[in-house]
Amino acid sequence: MPAARLPRDLIVALAILAFCVVAYAVTLGFAKAPAAVAQNVQPATFPRLVIGVIAVLSAGLAAMSFRIDSARKGPIRPMVWVTAAMMVAFVIAFDTLGFIAAMVLFAAGMPVLWGERRWRRLVPFAVLFPAAIYVVFVLGLGVHFDAGLLGIN
Repeated sequence: MPAARLPRDLIVALAILAFCVVAYAVTLGFAKAPAAVAQNVQPATFPRLVIGVIAVLSAGLAAMSFRIDSARKGPIRPMVWVTAAMMVAFVIAFDTLGFIAAMVLFAAGMPVLWGERRWRRLVPFAVLFPAAIYVVFVLGLGVHFDAGLLGIN
C-alpha cells in the first residue's frame, strides 16, 4: 500500500506558517520608537498585524486542505492578472493621489472590475469602506497618511 500523500494546500499552508513564525521572530528585534514619532503605533505593530492575518488565513487553508473537493478547474483566469495589476495601480495611486482619493477609486473600481453593476450598493461601499479605513487608522491608531500630489487627506 503506498504511503498517503499530504495535500498540496497543506504543504503550502505549513510553509506559509513557518514563514510567519520567522517573520514574527524578526519583529521581536525591532527597536521601540520614541513616543514623539511613534504615532501611537510602534514599528512592530503593523507587521505583526499583517503576519497574524496571514497566519490565520494559512491555518484556514491547512484545515480546508483535507476536504475532498472536485478537481482543479483549469489554469488561472486572466482576471487574476488584471486584479493584480489594479492592486499595483492602487499602490502607485496611493503615493501619487493620496490616501482618500486612491481608496475611493480602488473601492469603486475593483467591484466594477469583478462585475458588480448594482450602483445602489457600489456607491455607498466606495464611500463607506475608505471612510472606515480612515477612522480605524487615522483617528483610531493615529497613523498619518501623506496627502499625495492632490493634497487631499
